[in-house]
Amino acid sequence: MARLKIGQPAPDIVLPFLDGRTAALSDYWGDGRSLLLIFLRHLA
Repeated sequence: MARLKIGQPAPDIVLPFLDGRTAALSDYWGDGRSLLLIFLRHLA
């Protein structure tokens, strides 16, 4: 997997919800809006 360089936009990926729906990152960014992604690893 290639790393992004500073200032390079993230690719538009689609993430699944637990109920089967999906959301594309492009649904939440653009038009001057910012997006912060936080990836959590939950261990039971």
